[in-house]
Amino acid sequence: MRKFLLLGSLLAVSVSATANDAVKYTCKMGNAERVIEVVYASADKSVPCSVSYTKDGATQTLWNYESTQGQCEAKAAEFAEKQSGWGFSCTSESSGNETSSDASEATTSAQ
Repeated sequence: MRKFLLLGSLLAVSVSATANDAVKYTCKMGNAERVIEVVYASADKSVPCSVSYTKDGATQTLWNYESTQGQCEAKAAEFAEKQSGWGFSCTSESSGNETSSDASEATTSAQ
């Protein structure tokens, strides 16, 4: 099931990346919220890009890519899947669409 969710997320962000729509995952568990977002340097190009992560009000850049198209989107999807594995329920917002990833099947509950 987890592989299916990851594949679906990657497909969704791949389609989104061609139009340079914002790719954003909001992951929640109780009162805790994490935000994973792909940031593009230019509205009409998919690279350069970076993946930012916001936790407890502090934002940091996790990855930067100068020339590899689709890498930011893939890394953001992978990290959202990891958050789901930790027990967070992640929602993907891209291309104006919103999809949910149910983390109830996650076996790891570490944060």
